[in-house]
Amino acid sequence: MPLDLTPFLAPESTAIVALEVQEKLLLPDRAMIPGVAAHAQSVGLIQNLGTLTAAARRVGAPVCYVTDERRADGLGGSKNLMIGRSIAAADRGNPSHGPIVAELTPHPQDLWIRREHGMTGFFTTPLDQYLRNLGIDTVIVTGVSANIAVNGTAIEAMNLGYRVVVPADAIAGDPPEYVEMLLRYTLRNVAMVTDTATIVRRWDSLPPLAAS
Repeated sequence: MPLDLTPFLAPESTAIVALEVQEKLLLPDRAMIPGVAAHAQSVGLIQNLGTLTAAARRVGAPVCYVTDERRADGLGGSKNLMIGRSIAAADRGNPSHGPIVAELTPHPQDLWIRREHGMTGFFTTPLDQYLRNLGIDTVIVTGVSANIAVNGTAIEAMNLGYRVVVPADAIAGDPPEYVEMLLRYTLRNVAMVTDTATIVRRWDSLPPLAAS
């Protein structure tokens, strides 16, 4: 029997966390990691997440962006990250992941957190404090990459006491077959795995947030 997510999607206690939905990770012509951008295109990540965030705003569920924005000169940056082996040679000297893709531009009411260190949503960021102050107990983790940021953030959220939902068609990684294994054997143990349409159907059945 499919898991009923209805009890876990109350807009007032549920937030979307969109990780690193930036041009150099999602757009094929700018991709630092071409495989991630290709997988994002194949699953329709940008379109799916755009639909999901629009539904969230209609019913008043917070939308939180966490972007990776390092200093251009690398001052004080970590020297222990191995991700450089996966980054296109032309971008190894530029740690910036670029702006958020245009289709997912944050709205004024959204949260936008810039992360300078680490590789997950909660590390060295005020994300947890914002979510707690907003009364959130369920986080919908989306974005890239499934390999590191999505996986790590989902585990962090679970450890911090949040209920975690991961829509499989709003995350991307490389290679795609690894993402399938990650969803099946890792994320299903810490999160409820679903798709964006299931969440959107639930929120579309609710009345829109009344204008203040």
